[in-house]
Amino acid sequence: MSVPPTNARPDLDPNAVFEAIDFTGLKSVVVAVSGGSDSLALLYLLATLGASRPSFPDIIAVTIDHGLRPESAEEARYVARLCKEAGIEHQTLNWDGPKPATGLSAKARAARYGLLCKAAREAGTDMVLTGHTLDDQIETFLMRSTRTGEGSSARGLAGMSAATLLDREIWLVRPLLAITRDALRGYLRMKAVEWCEDPSNENPKYERVRIREALRYHDRELIHAGIIRQAEQRRSLNVRCAQVLRHCVMVHDGLLVEIQRKAWLGQETDAQRLAIGVLLAIAGGHEFLPAGDICDKALQHIATDDLPGRTTYSRCILQRKKDNVLIFREMRSVPQITIQPQQCAIWDGRYRIDNQTSRPVGVKACGVDGLHVLRQSEQSISHRAAALSAPVLVWGDKVVGLRPALPVGISVFRHLALFDHILSGYDEDLAQSVADIFQVQGYKPSPVNQINKN
Repeated sequence: MSVPPTNARPDLDPNAVFEAIDFTGLKSVVVAVSGGSDSLALLYLLATLGASRPSFPDIIAVTIDHGLRPESAEEARYVARLCKEAGIEHQTLNWDGPKPATGLSAKARAARYGLLCKAAREAGTDMVLTGHTLDDQIETFLMRSTRTGEGSSARGLAGMSAATLLDREIWLVRPLLAITRDALRGYLRMKAVEWCEDPSNENPKYERVRIREALRYHDRELIHAGIIRQAEQRRSLNVRCAQVLRHCVMVHDGLLVEIQRKAWLGQETDAQRLAIGVLLAIAGGHEFLPAGDICDKALQHIATDDLPGRTTYSRCILQRKKDNVLIFREMRSVPQITIQPQQCAIWDGRYRIDNQTSRPVGVKACGVDGLHVLRQSEQSISHRAAALSAPVLVWGDKVVGLRPALPVGISVFRHLALFDHILSGYDEDLAQSVADIFQVQGYKPSPVNQINKN
């Protein structure tokens, strides 16, 4: 642990740190606390803010022990002792089970967020605070910039947003993105609070550690200004793209995307490019935008009459007609799955099926053989080729359409894979426009004023 000197002075005002966050209506808030300087400073700043107000949500500190280092259990106990001294509720949650041999960092992060969301649900809150700092933001920018070429991936250069919605349910909020690690450590020294040092932060086998070393030769203020510009550009393009979607696109039965061609061709190219990427991702059940070259080819297909009228991109068929362009899921590689009792699953990245019955249920594409099931169940078929990839349930020895009535205990919802698992606060308005045209439930509003919170 780092031993704090006693001559440091504070320069952080909790009211300023949290001014963009709306805590109204929350009975509690979860704070992710690892024992490192960033998360401990976040915890003490929040506790100071809460103590200064006549009413404030209960603070619940949660430490995730990934079980990857021998020191992690003691670090969790140290955080628990600090919380007990401060009168703050604390929980330690463990990432149990075997650890993956590859992709460990990404899977550990997913496990961490899953456990934090679980803690938030149990606490009756939809807000989790994390201690990501300006240093983390700059490092993230540099890591992404080394991997970004032409195309939609450049959107990642906006860095981490001040808030991210997980699984349509929990807002992950980052109040410290404009504050340096040095400033946070100075705050802890002033309070005579020690923090734990993670030895992996010095291991050059990790990309972030190598980037951190390289940052010694970069102008951090210049990089931060660039991140803010990228965030502004991303928000602006999102607004223009949302206008294109609302003005030019209709969706039938959650399956068939129809682009009004004349109106579409009158829109600016950048907004078209993002819009076609969004439509291909949602119609094809993808969590990420397609590559930029795919979007460019799709735009060319929409605009050019002498190209073949039908083509395939990103698991979707594009069918160009005189007045419109149709987009729908192709039948290739559509899965068939079984959902066990009391389980929920995402099928084909397009539908979420919740099975709260006592028996398993199968899910598969309708196909030619299932079209009569859709007709018998009065499920509208606006386009036969699009209906082939519609989901049907295998319930015992019967194939069941989604309307007019599902078996009791089973619910089916249209899933927007691009946004429903992880929704960056930058993309909130864009995601809402997609929810509108697909006629699904909208997204809960962010508790953070995103502007200038990079």
